Amino acid sequence: MSLAIQLQQSLQLSIEETSIAEELFYTIQFNRGETIITPLQKNAPLYYIAEGYIRIYALVDDKEVTQWISGAGYFMTDLSNWLFDTPIKWTIEALTPVTALCITPTDYKELATQIPNWVEKERGFIGHCFIQMENRIFQFISLAAEQRYLHFMEQFGFLFNEVPHQYIASMLGMTPETLSRIRKKAVTLR
Repeated sequence: MSLAIQLQQSLQLSIEETSIAEELFYTIQFNRGETIITPLQKNAPLYYIAEGYIRIYALVDDKEVTQWISGAGYFMTDLSNWLFDTPIKWTIEALTPVTALCITPTDYKELATQIPNWVEKERGFIGHCFIQMENRIFQFISLAAEQRYLHFMEQFGFLFNEVPHQYIASMLGMTPETLSRIRKKAVTLR
């Protein structure tokens, strides 16, 4: 999905408003393994992934814990830093070569001066993001590991062909060995 379509759908922007917003984004490319956002930065830009896959993770007791894996058609940043200027806690890295469209916090703030009702449009978008996180948290605390795996497969099964399985296991809250056992069991049940 193009940035224009995503802006129109996610933020309910008109074609004219979409053009205003698109002009503030610039294209940037990252190589596989390259860090896109790091806790060492002060301000995290907002990226729209045009091509490729990224991983959002944090170090917990010297162990990488994957929060999310995302691909084309999604926005990504350290949301707490973006909204509240808190220190960045997530590392975001390119799992594949990535082409992204980027907007800086300064340029993003400019949208409020150029687009009428920006605050309401942004609020709706952030509300949608919050609902997605809320649903993910509920699934995480209410579903058994096998159920989380099956639900993930329904929505994001294609990722198994795109990214290392240990990152998917981490995102699902299980060890790579547990994920392997669950996958093997699911295949034999078919």
